[in-house]
Amino acid sequence: MKVYFAGIDGNLLDTVFGGANVLFSYASLKRAGRDSVPNGDFTSVMLDSGAFSAFRSGKQVNIVQYCEFVERNCQHIDLYVNLDVIGDAEASMSNLRLMQARGLSPVPVFHYGEDFDVLQRLRSDWPLVGLGGMVPRSRPRMREWLSVVFDRYPHDYHGFGIGDVSLITDFPFHSIDNTTWKRIVQGPVLKTKTNSGVNWAEHLTRKELFAISRKFYERLCVSLSDRQACPGSHGAATGD
Repeated sequence: MKVYFAGIDGNLLDTVFGGANVLFSYASLKRAGRDSVPNGDFTSVMLDSGAFSAFRSGKQVNIVQYCEFVERNCQHIDLYVNLDVIGDAEASMSNLRLMQARGLSPVPVFHYGEDFDVLQRLRSDWPLVGLGGMVPRSRPRMREWLSVVFDRYPHDYHGFGIGDVSLITDFPFHSIDNTTWKRIVQGPVLKTKTNSGVNWAEHLTRKELFAISRKFYERLCVSLSDRQACPGSHGAATGD
């Protein structure tokens, strides 16, 4: 499983050092006046359209401008996501076809609450499908929905905004992204007080705190890889 560190803004770019998987939002980059993906010694770069955050703020992302941005930066992007129309699966599918017509291959997204016929269509044509719309949902509802997705429609899935470790360990995601690491870097929220009451995390730099967060996910991925290789595990079967 790959973990992409999302929510990276200009103030935190120097925090993410070589070898990290990162997710940038086109909408956020556009608001910051950037016409390109930030440079860095990243292992993998994913670009999200930012449609969900734009939707929540009452704004829209222009599909043509988004395609042009992807085309200009394609050498620096490993994966880019379809421009979704929140609440309208057919409009999202139209955007997917439009991007395909331009020679692009975006990652489509299936959203919480959409008809599972949509998922069936997406997984039949695309090697990787994103799962979105889960951020505002309660944990029990997310778990119930994910159980249906993985049990009835096995495939390679990227989970957007998945920071709950129990969901990461219980479902065989191909990859996920979250902003949980920011709470550690900007907080910090590490419980590291000694018997004398000294919090040693307060004396660490942002880069050092990020390294701790990254190491946690690296070990988690190794643990999941070992477990999913065992017969009978939830992640053992990922094909149709």
